[in-house]
Amino acid sequence: MFVIEEETGGNGSLSLATDRELRKMYDSVLIGECAGLNIYPANRGAVWYRAEIKPPKGISAFEMAAFVIEELEKEGAAIRAESRHKLFPQRPVQTCHGIIGTFGEHPSRICGKVRFIIQFKNHPGKEVEPLVRDCLESGLEQYIGLYGDKTKISDPATGKPMVARHYDLKRDGNSFEVRVHGATGHMGAIRERDGAITKMACMVRSLILSKAKLSASGPVHLLLAENSGDSTIVLEGGQGFVPTHSIDEVMERMQSAAECGAENYLYRCGRAESGAQAVVVTYEKLHNAAFDGDPDSPTMRNAIAAAKACGLWKDEPVKGWTVSCDARLFATEYPGMPVLTFGPGELALAHSDQEQIAIKDIMKAAEFLALFLLRQTGTI
Repeated sequence: MFVIEEETGGNGSLSLATDRELRKMYDSVLIGECAGLNIYPANRGAVWYRAEIKPPKGISAFEMAAFVIEELEKEGAAIRAESRHKLFPQRPVQTCHGIIGTFGEHPSRICGKVRFIIQFKNHPGKEVEPLVRDCLESGLEQYIGLYGDKTKISDPATGKPMVARHYDLKRDGNSFEVRVHGATGHMGAIRERDGAITKMACMVRSLILSKAKLSASGPVHLLLAENSGDSTIVLEGGQGFVPTHSIDEVMERMQSAAECGAENYLYRCGRAESGAQAVVVTYEKLHNAAFDGDPDSPTMRNAIAAAKACGLWKDEPVKGWTVSCDARLFATEYPGMPVLTFGPGELALAHSDQEQIAIKDIMKAAEFLALFLLRQTGTI
């Protein structure tokens, strides 16, 4: 079945899953996805968030955003630490920040570029630029310590470094422009790619920690480029999770983390307002619950047999898929019904600038589907 709105909320599949007349015609479901020709009886979950950062007067929304991002990252790391599950030994619990202001394209597409401005009221002296560079490098070191240096890792799609350089610094009168570079891709590949928003937030926090020194010759402000004013900034992204956590718990924890980050910055500025007054987190887009099916169901055994006949089966333990898709709608609507995910295409290329599916893999998938359907219907 080919449906609408797969990436924007799943309404097409939802209409199929809730169609009781249609349900009479099937007792298992296979969802086609870019699963690398693997078969998965379980999916991790994901929820997309929207954080509107609107601090009280006199407080920078952009600077606050750097602290909100920090706490969202910490909460995501905590959720991952709690995610021991037999079908998800790799713990595919990703935190992705896809959009900030005008930068980025999609909550679940890793942002590849962000620009921000370091604006001095007075003309900065010659000693300021080295200090700015040192602060940026310090923030970058923190980022690399947590997420790795992707300038030293080759992109399998191009053979070139995943990221040519981490940032560019350009002086313009009383200001410096910082261009932060990352590597785009699906949020499920965040550990292999490079998130420009998270990297930028580390660099901004480093500058804020040294703001007193930077301000020695006059006030300095950090601004998101192309943002109309600095009273409000919108941040969008996604949080992955496995069946160890419910979607409601994840949403509550992300909201609390965003409020904590906002409050941390307010406290740093000597303000008494609460974080809840400065940031509003909503979840009006994708809601993918995690699910775990039976790895030894008759449907899964038929799928493995078909994959072996096609030469696709890799003799390894059955695992859940490290991302989420419309499979969760059928699994949630009909608990206990086998729901599998399979298809051609590599996840690492999905939502990236090199998105593609090899024709030979489409042909292999077609062969598998033919044999699988014959087995499922008892024809062979």
